Parts: sequence; C-alpha cells; structure tokens
Amino acid sequence: MASSETTATPSAARLAFYNAVPSVLWSGLALGPLAVFCYLHMARPWLWGLLALSLLAYAVPRAWFRRWQLSRKPATYRHLGVPLINRVTQHGSLVNGLVRRHYPNYRHVRSGRRAVAALIGHSYHMEQFHVAALLFFLFAGGYAAAQGRWGWAALLTLLNVGYNLYPIWLQQYLRLRLNPSKNDASTG
Repeated sequence: MASSETTATPSAARLAFYNAVPSVLWSGLALGPLAVFCYLHMARPWLWGLLALSLLAYAVPRAWFRRWQLSRKPATYRHLGVPLINRVTQHGSLVNGLVRRHYPNYRHVRSGRRAVAALIGHSYHMEQFHVAALLFFLFAGGYAAAQGRWGWAALLTLLNVGYNLYPIWLQQYLRLRLNPSKNDASTG
C-alpha cells in the first residue's frame, strides 16, 4: 500500500492540513500579542475605525501593487533574505518537502499558463491581506506610541515586519520567479 501512496497525489484535505500548520503558527504568534494589546489598551472606537481604515487595502487595484513593488530584480529580495521566509510558510519548501516524502511527484507549482496565472492571482490576494494587516499593525503601533506604551509599540513594529512586510516582499518575489518576462520589463 505504501507504494501506491508514493505515486498518488495528496488529497486536498491533507494539503490543507500541512499548509495550515505554518499559517496558524505564524498568525498565532503575531495576532496573539496584537489582540492582547487591542483588548487591554485600545479604545473601541479607535479599534473599529483603524480596522476599517486598514481594510481599505482591499479596495486598492491590483495595478497599484505592481507599481509599489520593492524591486524588479530577484537579487534584491535574495539580499534581504526573503527566500528564507519561503521555507517556513504555507506552500513553502519545508511543507512541500514534507508532502513529497509521501508523494514524490507532488509539485505545488504546476506547469501551464493557467496554473501560473492562478498562482499569480493568489499572490496578489495574499499581498492584499498582508498590506491590510500591515496597516492595522502600523496604526496599532502608532496608537501604542501615542499612549506612551513604547514596549508595545516596539513589539507591534517588530511583529509587523515579520508577519506582514516580509510576506508582502515574498509575494512580490514569487511573482518575479513565476513570470520573469513580465516583471523584468520596463516599469510601465
């Protein structure tokens, strides 16, 4: 039975489980302290107002994300250590390696224009999520600093870099790798 398992493809449920683990882990580590700060120290009108303001990131057109991309060169992202982040994220090299132990033929990135287009579309969705979260973390950190809670401000800023800024850069880097000809073109 083990031999048939190695040639089959993993079920959607198994893939979801493997990919949920890093997602839940990183979200818990970042959102836990944020939730504690907001619950204990943020006035509710500010909380709801800043959250609503942050969610406006979902109204930003996709073309704008291309304009504020950090770089058109993968080397810039490699220099910042962005590929290291890809090791410990959902669909990252650690998760894919664990899946391939039982399913050696599994590949998250399938060939074909449609599959690549779907992954690029998903990367924009993930970037929108992290931009909205980055804004809320930024606003919460600013609120903490305005209240003189410097430890909270520093912690929220540090968490923001790890939980949002690097994942934003990771999505940009992955798009460069998925579609280098489009991203290496002129900035127009």
